[in-house]
Amino acid sequence: MKTLGILLSTAGLAGVGAFALPATPAQAAEAAACSRATSIASAPMFRDHRPPSWGTIRLVRDNCFQYWAEITMESPMPANAKSNAYLVQYGGANNGRVLSCDSSGGNGSVVKGQRTCRTPKVKALPGSITFAAIGREFHNYGGGYEEIAENSTSRTR
Repeated sequence: MKTLGILLSTAGLAGVGAFALPATPAQAAEAAACSRATSIASAPMFRDHRPPSWGTIRLVRDNCFQYWAEITMESPMPANAKSNAYLVQYGGANNGRVLSCDSSGGNGSVVKGQRTCRTPKVKALPGSITFAAIGREFHNYGGGYEEIAENSTSRTR
């Protein structure tokens, strides 16, 4: 047993949960059923509103009508930069709600060495609710993070 513990810690697997399994079979079935993510709107990330593109902001939907925003940068972020995606909801009980990659259920903003992040998924059955995705890039030149790029997708469903 001691050898197994040493082997796992050497491999970097001890205590970190090498496998992320859904909590219940129902969640596993839903995850499998809610696949086929499709980018339904996208926009390039320009600095100063001019090419070249440094990344892409996308509004994504799966076949269970779950929506999320996802930003992908062309190259990994340097130490003094970060980027984030925002999902904006229009209509319904949560009209005006804005969720980011840093919101609960998101995977955290894009930081040093990373290229992508996504917001939490929001379920919205067909109706009058629409969404837009906003991407923002920030740099810190010593005085705190300042926005240097922003773009958004069209509002759609």
